[in-house]
Amino acid sequence: MPVDRKSRYVKSPRVSWPRRDGSLVELIGQTPRPDRESVFSTTATDSDRLDSLAARYYRDPAKLWKIADASDQIDPFDVVEPGAPIAIPPDK
Repeated sequence: MPVDRKSRYVKSPRVSWPRRDGSLVELIGQTPRPDRESVFSTTATDSDRLDSLAARYYRDPAKLWKIADASDQIDPFDVVEPGAPIAIPPDK
Protein backbone atom coordinates (compact mmCIF):
# COMPACT_ATOMS: atom_id res chain seq x y z
CA MET A 1 0.00 0.00 0.00
CA PRO A 2 1.71 3.21 -1.11
CA VAL A 3 1.69 6.03 1.44
CA ASP A 4 2.80 9.59 0.73
CA ARG A 5 6.23 10.25 2.25
CA LYS A 6 4.79 13.25 4.17
CA SER A 7 2.00 11.17 5.68
CA ARG A 8 1.84 10.54 9.41
CA TYR A 9 1.46 6.85 8.53
CA VAL A 10 4.68 6.48 6.52
CA LYS A 11 6.49 4.76 9.43
CA SER A 12 3.47 2.80 10.67
CA PRO A 13 3.62 -0.98 10.58
CA ARG A 14 1.79 -2.85 7.84
CA VAL A 15 -0.54 -5.72 8.65
CA SER A 16 -1.75 -8.43 6.26
CA TRP A 17 -5.42 -9.33 6.55
CA PRO A 18 -7.00 -12.35 4.83
CA ARG A 19 -10.08 -11.82 2.68
CA ARG A 20 -12.83 -14.41 2.40
CA ASP A 21 -11.34 -15.70 -0.83
CA GLY A 22 -7.98 -16.29 0.89
CA SER A 23 -6.14 -13.39 -0.73
CA LEU A 24 -4.34 -10.95 1.53
CA VAL A 25 -4.85 -7.22 1.74
CA GLU A 26 -2.25 -4.94 3.32
CA LEU A 27 -3.53 -2.55 5.98
CA ILE A 28 -1.83 0.17 7.99
CA GLY A 29 -1.36 -0.99 11.56
CA GLN A 30 -2.22 0.95 14.67
CA THR A 31 -0.25 4.17 14.90
CA PRO A 32 0.58 5.49 18.36
CA ARG A 33 -0.34 9.10 19.09
CA PRO A 34 2.87 11.13 19.35
CA ASP A 35 3.66 13.16 22.46
CA ARG A 36 3.21 16.82 21.61
CA GLU A 37 3.29 19.77 23.91
CA SER A 38 1.14 22.71 22.92
CA VAL A 39 2.67 26.13 22.53
CA PHE A 40 -0.59 27.93 23.18
CA SER A 41 -4.31 27.40 23.38
CA THR A 42 -7.16 29.06 21.52
CA THR A 43 -10.89 29.03 22.19
CA ALA A 44 -13.03 27.47 19.48
CA THR A 45 -15.79 29.53 17.91
CA ASP A 46 -18.98 28.21 16.34
CA SER A 47 -17.39 28.40 12.87
CA ASP A 48 -14.13 26.60 13.73
CA ARG A 49 -13.23 23.15 12.45
CA LEU A 50 -9.93 21.32 12.83
CA ASP A 51 -9.04 21.90 9.19
CA SER A 52 -9.82 25.64 9.43
CA LEU A 53 -7.68 25.92 12.58
CA ALA A 54 -4.84 24.06 10.85
CA ALA A 55 -5.14 26.37 7.85
CA ARG A 56 -5.04 29.42 10.14
CA TYR A 57 -2.06 28.36 12.27
CA TYR A 58 -0.06 26.13 9.88
CA ARG A 59 -1.26 27.39 6.48
CA ASP A 60 -2.14 23.79 5.64
CA PRO A 61 -5.59 22.31 6.42
CA ALA A 62 -4.18 18.77 6.04
CA LYS A 63 -2.21 19.29 9.27
CA LEU A 64 -5.41 19.01 11.31
CA TRP A 65 -3.92 15.79 12.74
CA LYS A 66 -1.30 17.80 14.67
CA ILE A 67 -4.07 19.59 16.55
CA ALA A 68 -6.07 16.39 17.07
CA ASP A 69 -2.99 14.54 18.37
CA ALA A 70 -2.24 17.31 20.89
CA SER A 71 -5.40 16.55 22.87
CA ASP A 72 -6.94 13.38 24.26
CA GLN A 73 -10.41 14.98 24.03
CA ILE A 74 -10.37 15.81 20.30
CA ASP A 75 -11.33 13.22 17.74
CA PRO A 76 -10.46 14.38 14.21
CA PHE A 77 -13.83 13.17 12.94
CA ASP A 78 -15.92 15.02 15.56
CA VAL A 79 -17.13 18.60 15.45
CA VAL A 80 -15.12 21.14 17.44
CA GLU A 81 -17.19 22.30 20.41
CA PRO A 82 -17.59 26.11 20.51
CA GLY A 83 -16.02 27.62 23.63
CA ALA A 84 -13.74 24.63 24.16
CA PRO A 85 -10.02 25.30 24.58
CA ILE A 86 -7.99 23.90 21.68
CA ALA A 87 -4.26 23.22 22.14
CA ILE A 88 -2.14 24.29 19.18
CA PRO A 89 1.18 22.38 19.06
CA PRO A 90 4.29 23.60 17.25
CA ASP A 91 4.58 22.90 13.53
CA LYS A 92 7.62 20.63 13.53
